[in-house]
Amino acid sequence: MRGRYLAPPDPGPLPPPDFATRHLPTETIAAGSRLTRIHRSNVGPLFFGSTGGNRFDDPARTYGVCYFATSIEGAFAETCLRAVGVRFVALTFLEERSFADIEVTSPLQVVSLHGPGLAQLGATGVVSSGPHALAQQWSQAIHDHRQAPDGITYRSNHDNGEQCVALFDRCQANLHIAGSRPIMADRAALAALLNRYNVGLG
Repeated sequence: MRGRYLAPPDPGPLPPPDFATRHLPTETIAAGSRLTRIHRSNVGPLFFGSTGGNRFDDPARTYGVCYFATSIEGAFAETCLRAVGVRFVALTFLEERSFADIEVTSPLQVVSLHGPGLAQLGATGVVSSGPHALAQQWSQAIHDHRQAPDGITYRSNHDNGEQCVALFDRCQANLHIAGSRPIMADRAALAALLNRYNVGLG
Protein backbone atom coordinates (compact mmCIF):
# COMPACT_ATOMS: atom_id res chain seq x y z
CA MET A 1 0.00 0.00 0.00
CA ARG A 2 3.06 2.27 0.28
CA GLY A 3 2.83 5.20 -2.10
CA ARG A 4 -0.74 4.47 -3.07
CA TYR A 5 -2.85 7.62 -3.29
CA LEU A 6 -6.20 7.47 -1.56
CA ALA A 7 -8.66 10.20 -2.49
CA PRO A 8 -10.21 11.97 0.49
CA PRO A 9 -13.82 11.02 1.18
CA ASP A 10 -16.42 13.12 -0.60
CA PRO A 11 -18.33 15.05 2.09
CA GLY A 12 -21.35 15.25 -0.21
CA PRO A 13 -23.21 18.04 -2.02
CA LEU A 14 -24.22 21.31 -0.42
CA PRO A 15 -27.54 22.95 -1.36
CA PRO A 16 -27.14 24.25 -4.93
CA PRO A 17 -26.85 28.01 -5.58
CA ASP A 18 -30.42 28.16 -6.93
CA PHE A 19 -31.91 26.23 -4.02
CA ALA A 20 -33.98 29.14 -2.71
CA THR A 21 -35.86 29.35 -6.02
CA ARG A 22 -36.40 25.62 -6.54
CA HIS A 23 -39.76 24.02 -5.81
CA LEU A 24 -39.26 21.62 -2.92
CA PRO A 25 -40.63 18.09 -3.36
CA THR A 26 -42.88 17.46 -0.39
CA GLU A 27 -45.14 14.78 0.98
CA THR A 28 -48.01 15.13 3.42
CA ILE A 29 -48.24 13.51 6.82
CA ALA A 30 -51.99 13.38 7.25
CA ALA A 31 -53.87 14.42 10.36
CA GLY A 32 -54.42 11.36 12.51
CA SER A 33 -51.09 9.78 11.55
CA ARG A 34 -48.91 8.37 14.32
CA LEU A 35 -45.18 8.92 14.63
CA THR A 36 -42.89 7.13 17.05
CA ARG A 37 -39.85 8.25 18.98
CA ILE A 38 -37.66 7.00 21.78
CA HIS A 39 -36.96 9.58 24.46
CA ARG A 40 -35.35 9.84 27.87
CA SER A 41 -37.96 8.91 30.43
CA ASN A 42 -37.10 11.83 32.70
CA VAL A 43 -38.05 14.42 30.05
CA GLY A 44 -41.15 14.92 27.93
CA PRO A 45 -41.68 12.94 24.72
CA LEU A 46 -41.58 16.10 22.59
CA PHE A 47 -38.25 17.87 22.64
CA PHE A 48 -37.09 20.24 19.91
CA GLY A 49 -33.34 20.39 20.40
CA SER A 50 -31.03 23.10 19.14
CA THR A 51 -27.69 21.87 20.44
CA GLY A 52 -26.23 21.16 17.01
CA GLY A 53 -25.44 17.61 18.09
CA ASN A 54 -27.91 15.75 15.85
CA ARG A 55 -28.09 15.23 12.10
CA PHE A 56 -30.58 17.88 11.02
CA ASP A 57 -30.08 20.34 13.88
CA ASP A 58 -29.82 24.02 13.02
CA PRO A 59 -26.12 24.91 12.63
CA ALA A 60 -26.93 28.45 13.86
CA ARG A 61 -28.99 27.06 16.78
CA THR A 62 -31.93 29.39 16.20
CA TYR A 63 -34.69 26.76 15.70
CA GLY A 64 -35.29 23.37 17.29
CA VAL A 65 -35.68 19.96 15.67
CA CYS A 66 -37.45 16.86 16.98
CA TYR A 67 -36.74 13.42 15.50
CA PHE A 68 -39.30 10.69 14.80
CA ALA A 69 -39.79 7.53 12.79
CA THR A 70 -42.90 6.21 11.11
CA SER A 71 -42.47 2.87 12.93
CA ILE A 72 -41.12 1.55 16.22
CA GLU A 73 -38.44 -0.29 14.22
CA GLY A 74 -37.14 2.92 12.68
CA ALA A 75 -37.09 4.66 16.05
CA PHE A 76 -35.13 1.79 17.60
CA ALA A 77 -32.62 1.61 14.75
CA GLU A 78 -31.92 5.35 14.83
CA THR A 79 -31.69 5.64 18.60
CA CYS A 80 -30.23 2.36 19.80
CA LEU A 81 -28.05 1.14 16.92
CA ARG A 82 -25.94 4.22 16.25
CA ALA A 83 -22.66 2.39 16.87
CA VAL A 84 -21.98 0.65 13.55
CA GLY A 85 -21.75 -3.11 13.93
CA VAL A 86 -23.10 -3.07 17.48
CA ARG A 87 -24.04 -6.54 18.77
CA PHE A 88 -25.37 -5.47 22.16
CA VAL A 89 -27.52 -2.63 23.47
CA ALA A 90 -26.70 -1.53 27.00
CA LEU A 91 -29.44 -2.44 29.45
CA THR A 92 -28.85 0.81 31.34
CA PHE A 93 -29.43 2.76 28.10
CA LEU A 94 -32.81 1.11 27.58
CA GLU A 95 -33.83 1.45 31.23
CA GLU A 96 -33.55 5.23 30.93
CA ARG A 97 -35.78 5.50 27.86
CA SER A 98 -39.39 5.18 26.74
CA PHE A 99 -41.37 4.61 23.56
CA ALA A 100 -43.68 7.52 22.68
CA ASP A 101 -46.59 7.65 20.24
CA ILE A 102 -47.18 11.08 18.75
CA GLU A 103 -50.37 11.94 16.87
CA VAL A 104 -50.35 14.48 14.06
CA THR A 105 -53.36 16.73 14.61
CA SER A 106 -53.07 18.87 11.44
CA PRO A 107 -51.47 17.92 8.10
CA LEU A 108 -47.71 18.42 7.89
CA GLN A 109 -45.72 19.14 4.75
CA VAL A 110 -42.26 17.55 4.86
CA VAL A 111 -39.51 17.69 2.26
CA SER A 112 -38.73 14.35 0.57
CA LEU A 113 -35.02 13.85 1.14
CA HIS A 114 -35.15 10.35 -0.34
CA GLY A 115 -36.17 8.62 -3.56
CA PRO A 116 -36.71 10.95 -6.55
CA GLY A 117 -36.70 13.89 -4.16
CA LEU A 118 -32.91 13.65 -3.94
CA ALA A 119 -32.38 14.51 -7.62
CA GLN A 120 -35.04 17.22 -7.50
CA LEU A 121 -33.27 18.87 -4.56
CA GLY A 122 -29.77 18.45 -5.95
CA ALA A 123 -28.87 16.13 -3.06
CA THR A 124 -27.69 12.54 -2.66
CA GLY A 125 -28.24 9.91 0.00
CA VAL A 126 -25.03 11.09 1.66
CA VAL A 127 -27.01 13.94 3.22
CA SER A 128 -28.87 11.52 5.48
CA SER A 129 -25.95 9.14 6.04
CA GLY A 130 -22.80 11.28 5.96
CA PRO A 131 -21.36 14.03 8.16
CA HIS A 132 -23.77 15.91 10.39
CA ALA A 133 -22.20 19.21 9.32
CA LEU A 134 -23.40 18.56 5.76
CA ALA A 135 -26.92 17.55 6.81
CA GLN A 136 -27.23 20.64 8.98
CA GLN A 137 -26.52 22.92 6.01
CA TRP A 138 -29.40 21.22 4.21
CA SER A 139 -31.64 21.55 7.25
CA GLN A 140 -31.02 25.28 7.41
CA ALA A 141 -31.63 25.76 3.67
CA ILE A 142 -34.87 23.76 3.83
CA HIS A 143 -36.08 25.51 6.99
CA ASP A 144 -35.47 28.96 5.49
CA HIS A 145 -37.03 28.17 2.09
CA ARG A 146 -40.03 30.27 1.02
CA GLN A 147 -42.30 27.16 1.12
CA ALA A 148 -41.73 26.99 4.90
CA PRO A 149 -42.01 23.19 5.18
CA ASP A 150 -42.63 21.56 8.54
CA GLY A 151 -39.60 19.30 8.32
CA ILE A 152 -37.72 16.62 6.41
CA THR A 153 -38.43 12.95 5.74
CA TYR A 154 -35.50 10.64 5.02
CA ARG A 155 -34.33 7.04 5.21
CA SER A 156 -32.89 5.68 8.45
CA ASN A 157 -29.12 5.52 8.32
CA HIS A 158 -29.17 2.24 10.27
CA ASP A 159 -32.10 0.53 8.51
CA ASN A 160 -32.78 2.14 5.16
CA GLY A 161 -36.04 0.26 4.84
CA GLU A 162 -37.43 2.55 7.53
CA GLN A 163 -38.50 6.17 7.18
CA CYS A 164 -37.62 8.92 9.63
CA VAL A 165 -38.91 12.46 10.08
CA ALA A 166 -37.14 15.53 11.46
CA LEU A 167 -39.71 18.21 12.35
CA PHE A 168 -39.00 21.89 12.92
CA ASP A 169 -40.32 23.53 16.06
CA ARG A 170 -42.77 25.72 14.12
CA CYS A 171 -45.12 22.72 13.82
CA GLN A 172 -45.09 21.77 17.51
CA ALA A 173 -48.72 22.87 17.97
CA ASN A 174 -49.76 20.23 15.42
CA LEU A 175 -48.45 17.33 17.51
CA HIS A 176 -50.18 15.55 20.38
CA ILE A 177 -48.62 13.07 22.79
CA ALA A 178 -50.83 10.00 22.47
CA GLY A 179 -48.87 7.92 24.97
CA SER A 180 -45.51 7.00 26.41
CA ARG A 181 -44.29 3.81 28.07
CA PRO A 182 -40.90 2.68 29.41
CA ILE A 183 -39.08 0.43 26.97
CA MET A 184 -38.50 -2.19 29.68
CA ALA A 185 -42.24 -2.29 30.41
CA ASP A 186 -42.98 -3.50 26.87
CA ARG A 187 -40.95 -6.69 26.87
CA ALA A 188 -42.74 -8.13 23.83
CA ALA A 189 -41.89 -5.13 21.66
CA LEU A 190 -38.31 -5.07 22.91
CA ALA A 191 -37.82 -8.78 22.26
CA ALA A 192 -39.13 -8.38 18.71
CA LEU A 193 -36.74 -5.49 18.07
CA LEU A 194 -33.72 -7.32 19.46
CA ASN A 195 -34.59 -10.31 17.30
CA ARG A 196 -35.10 -8.19 14.17
CA TYR A 197 -31.65 -6.66 14.44
CA ASN A 198 -29.96 -9.73 15.95
CA VAL A 199 -28.64 -7.83 18.95
CA GLY A 200 -28.59 -8.74 22.62
CA LEU A 201 -28.64 -6.91 25.92
CA GLY A 202 -25.28 -5.93 27.34
